[in-house]
Amino acid sequence: MSNSLIHYGQNTVLLNGREYSWCDFLKVFGDYSVPYGFYIRVYEKGIAHYISDGQNTLYLPKNDMYCDRICAREPELALLLQRLRMENGE
Repeated sequence: MSNSLIHYGQNTVLLNGREYSWCDFLKVFGDYSVPYGFYIRVYEKGIAHYISDGQNTLYLPKNDMYCDRICAREPELALLLQRLRMENGE
């Protein structure tokens, strides 16, 4: 799955079909935020894009440059985590 960003709260993030912990995700995307303080975002390019606070849902454009830029940097995050594991002897 490419160009997808899915997260529910601050536990895990699915980025292009790969699962990352929230803490690892923030190592590259430290300034990431969901609009309007909502904590749920589902973005699948051209298919769906919405944010929610659990009670209210706001639908956003199905093609979003902000989310696409994050998705495009997923290899950078994977490489960083691989390097950190190697440095820690894992």
